[in-house]
Amino acid sequence: MTAAPIQETRRQTKLLGWQGFTLRVPYDWDLTGFSGSYEEGYLRVDDGEEQGLELKWATEPKKAKKPLDIEVRAESYLASLGRAAKKKRLAFDSELIPVPRGIQRPGREGFGFKWTGDKKAFGALWHCKETRRVVIAQVVGDRSGRKGLAGVSEGILASIENKDAEPGWRFWSLYDLQVELPSRFKLASQQLMNVYLRLSLADGMERVSVEQWAVANVARKDAYLDAWLEQNARGELNQVHYQAEEASVCGHEAVAMQGGLAFGAPWVQAFREILSLRIPATRFSARAWHCEPSNKIYLMQSLRPFRAADSIEELVSRMECHV
Repeated sequence: MTAAPIQETRRQTKLLGWQGFTLRVPYDWDLTGFSGSYEEGYLRVDDGEEQGLELKWATEPKKAKKPLDIEVRAESYLASLGRAAKKKRLAFDSELIPVPRGIQRPGREGFGFKWTGDKKAFGALWHCKETRRVVIAQVVGDRSGRKGLAGVSEGILASIENKDAEPGWRFWSLYDLQVELPSRFKLASQQLMNVYLRLSLADGMERVSVEQWAVANVARKDAYLDAWLEQNARGELNQVHYQAEEASVCGHEAVAMQGGLAFGAPWVQAFREILSLRIPATRFSARAWHCEPSNKIYLMQSLRPFRAADSIEELVSRMECHV
């Protein structure tokens, strides 16, 4: 009686969004490694056992010294893998192939590839003319190709988009968090755990952050939400004074907070920024709510300069806390 639901779960996928990329991976895969920035970085998503996706990217200069030869880049990448295998005294075979049809997009130029060493991989390397990104994506598994590695690879690679779907907005999705934030904000810091997640982004002095707590019914117990947040929030809430009032978010009872920088160290830092001819962020707004269907607590915060528009309502409206 349990076989069908288990098989259905294995067929399900989820959407991942990170640094301007979106892709679909099997439902039981999670983010396990990352580094870099929007311009250049690395991402790994895997099942915790043997199969996983590795994504690497770099952004070409607007005025390159010489034209980009994507075939040379692809051959160079496979050659580097071959040299690494040789050092380990491992047999290594690789092949460069035309880019698979599912990966083709307008403005993309690239090649597909596959290799077998201590593991087996199917991948692609391409250049996106619009974003100037050079992307290497490969799905790696057991060298035998078991567990349908070829089919899994085909689906994941075909799902990868390397640019924002809506100009001016960037999609972030991981560990059940789904949120769109203005693309002008760059990731400044993060805490990624199964029970707690925080993304903090900045554009100059302006900052936005989103926090998510899992198993909310256990964590919160019977505490009032605003009182619980004072003890557990780790973002801008600790640097401000504010007034809280009842609100509604996504059909849930919520807390709306408005205020400014707290006295003491936050204002000392603000004065330093003024002396450096920068406009400090002194206005604060936030929304917090307990989503019972997903059993999570969410907190979206914004700290901005005095004359900047308050966009907290739009930011919250672009979050999805439950399906």
